[in-house]
Amino acid sequence: MVKHVNQNHATRCFDTHALRERHPASSEAFEKNIVPTEIAVAFGGRRVRKLVDVLNLPVGVGEGSGETETRNGNSNPKTTLANPRRSETLPASERGRCMRYLLGLMTDQEAKALAIACDVSVALHLTLLREKETPENKTLACQLLQSVAHSREGRCSIIAIDAVVAAADLLKHDDQNVRLAAAGFLASLAKHRDGADATLRAAEGNVLVVLANAAVDTTTHANATAVKTLCCETLALLTVSDEGTEAALRAATTAAMKKTLQSESAQEMLGGVLLKAAATRCLKNICQHGVGKIKAFEMDVLAVILPLLRSKDTDLRLQATGALQCLTIENEAKIAVAKTSALFDLCALLRDTHKSVAENALAILQQCAEHPLARDLIRQCVSKRDIALVFDRRVVGESVVTF
Repeated sequence: MVKHVNQNHATRCFDTHALRERHPASSEAFEKNIVPTEIAVAFGGRRVRKLVDVLNLPVGVGEGSGETETRNGNSNPKTTLANPRRSETLPASERGRCMRYLLGLMTDQEAKALAIACDVSVALHLTLLREKETPENKTLACQLLQSVAHSREGRCSIIAIDAVVAAADLLKHDDQNVRLAAAGFLASLAKHRDGADATLRAAEGNVLVVLANAAVDTTTHANATAVKTLCCETLALLTVSDEGTEAALRAATTAAMKKTLQSESAQEMLGGVLLKAAATRCLKNICQHGVGKIKAFEMDVLAVILPLLRSKDTDLRLQATGALQCLTIENEAKIAVAKTSALFDLCALLRDTHKSVAENALAILQQCAEHPLARDLIRQCVSKRDIALVFDRRVVGESVVTF
């Protein structure tokens, strides 16, 4: 009688000959006729480094547009490779495929850090500067730079090679996707303090002029409103400091934001609200500056801000009331606001569902009430229930009463 015993991992005996039969390993370590410039999806720790090395290949005049690599006497017409035995250059189509693969791998901090260590920003910057580069490759390069800009080391590498100027020049590109990608990269870079400072100082401040011109561009295409919104958001991020506000005033940003609010793109149903919110946020930051609020009032910015108080979008009402709060510090603005029907809108905003909007509306009414003429007009508009709220600070202090 044969007794069968089930062996587990602890009791099983391994036969080296059996393992050799299962894994003969009779093939060579590497395949012959390896093409070092072949674009393929690599795995493990080598994948990012390999793709960055391919991007760093030089681009020459005699780069092939499509050479079919022959291996072992068999030609594969479906595979287009750069043949290093003829020229050490990379075709534009292969470069675009490489950037698409790399963009798909840049989903975690480890991959981004490895790409930054391999100086991927240099290759991407050269792609932006190349005149005969395809629009698709420039779009992919901007998207990769936007991904790299999320880390401090990545922003330092971008600032060191002055890629901000090259990206700003792409805002004038004929292709709409290139404009959108360039605007997205600049907006991501300006979200951080070091990136905003570098953008302000790039090209002696001319980047703000390019952004302001792009915000009022009259070219009509599918991504026109999105590009304008990103440009306005970038300008809003750059004007949070005195240095940025002064640079924006020199670049005539106030007039550009007013024109943007009056444009047809701002009246669109889908992206118009976001565009108006971004432009109003930029105006609010400018009005916080002493010279900025005076210039804004002289340009009759009130005419485009007051209608925004009736918007259904909470963020747009918040930015509009914030800009009015800065403007009504001046006596001329107090009377100008009090003589309009916006007083009824401000009284209605005292019960807004958003706390900050209600606080801004209260501050605007109280600031306007400091002028004798405006005080009489406000008393005629404010209900009896709100008189104590607006005029008696001993009751409400500095906050809004919950009704």
